[in-house]
Amino acid sequence: MTAGKDRRRHPFRWCLLGVLLVAAGSLYTDGPARLAQVLFGGAGEPEVREVVREVVVYKPAPAEPKPAEPPAPHPVTIVQPAAPWHPADSFSMPAITLPPFPPALPEQAMDGSFSHFTKLQSGINMRSRVDFRPGSTAAHDRKQKDAYLVHLSMSLYLPHAANGTELAAANPDLKKVLAGYDALMGAAKVSHWWAPLMLHKQNEIRKNAGTLSKLLDRHNFYDTDTLLEIAAPATGRKVLWMQADMDVVSDGSDGDRLPTMPEKVLASDYYQPTTSYRWKKLGPTPNPLLKPWQARLDKLNKAAKPDPAAVKHARAVINDLKTYSYLLAEYDPFIVIPLTLQEGRDAAYRPQPGDYAVVVAGKRVFPAIVGDYGPRFKCGEASLRLAKAVNPKATPYARPVSDLTVSYLVFPGSREEQAGPIDYPRLNTRCRELLQELGGLGEDAEFVEMDDLLKKPEPAPNANTANTGNAAE
Repeated sequence: MTAGKDRRRHPFRWCLLGVLLVAAGSLYTDGPARLAQVLFGGAGEPEVREVVREVVVYKPAPAEPKPAEPPAPHPVTIVQPAAPWHPADSFSMPAITLPPFPPALPEQAMDGSFSHFTKLQSGINMRSRVDFRPGSTAAHDRKQKDAYLVHLSMSLYLPHAANGTELAAANPDLKKVLAGYDALMGAAKVSHWWAPLMLHKQNEIRKNAGTLSKLLDRHNFYDTDTLLEIAAPATGRKVLWMQADMDVVSDGSDGDRLPTMPEKVLASDYYQPTTSYRWKKLGPTPNPLLKPWQARLDKLNKAAKPDPAAVKHARAVINDLKTYSYLLAEYDPFIVIPLTLQEGRDAAYRPQPGDYAVVVAGKRVFPAIVGDYGPRFKCGEASLRLAKAVNPKATPYARPVSDLTVSYLVFPGSREEQAGPIDYPRLNTRCRELLQELGGLGEDAEFVEMDDLLKKPEPAPNANTANTGNAAE
């Protein structure tokens, strides 16, 4: 009863439900469309619209032409090397030495000492030290002499004269060259000129210590290893032994033997036309350097302030060139000895210009004479002719031997009574005889004979003179 009452009480609900169901079903029919046509477009058949669809026919794109194939490369023949190439065998790069980094500088001024070590071009090793001390104001300190001061201090070793054992250690060939080497060194004593020679070297340092540019360089301070005075035990033959390097001199002139000289010599302000060994001119041909020195004297006299010493020297050279002839360094084998050897009263071992000498370089022995004097503090010099015989690369600016391995054996009192140009056959013979008085040469020694490069060729014999002589006989 209750349910029937509820249905009667609510008939509207059921009607609404039925309408909704009918509307929902119409969605799946053309009813709504017809209704819309009636309401908005009028009655009649619904409009049929033709739908045209565009049909696109796909056509494949034309194929692109294939690129032409590149021509085949020419055949390459690879030749294998016979042996692997090593770059180091073909070339070499010099070692690259980078300069040292400079010392780190402080970031602010402070007291203290700073040291630095460097090597000068002259071969001098220099250790510098800078000391900074507390001062006053700059206005005050700039007036004080000690406020900004350089202290120069040098340190040098003074060598002693080498003895026979030390010489043999430095040049082992000496015992093979001189058969009587041990006997000679047993009788050797250090020359009394050794001390003066070292004193002159020392004085050169002392007087020029304030100017490093004029200071005697390392090479010339240590250019002499020894000076020995020896009397051969068997014969009493005296010899002055100088052990040194070999520098080159290119001085001298002789109008009789060499009437013309190169223009560079005639125009040189440094070429010395004279040597200590000289002789009276033998012919009327003037010295080729006479005119250049006369022109030099005229120039000195015309100067605004003539130098009296230079004028006096030029006049003396001109007078000598008119009277004497001299050795020629390019053609004559001679050595130069320091003026120190002219000092002192003891003349037993004092060499004089013209004395015979031999020079031992390696295993070779060269004849020579004492031809000139050099500076008191320098030893070990030879003429250009002798230097080239020792080393063909020698020039007036390139010494043939830098080490102290050259022996100069000077025979005091051996010069000829009459001075003159070198007699080369006599030079070779006399030097051999003097060596024999010292014990002779060893089996490994090579005596190098010198010939006269300026000797004029002898005229060919005249056929008529030869026939006349035969007829006279």
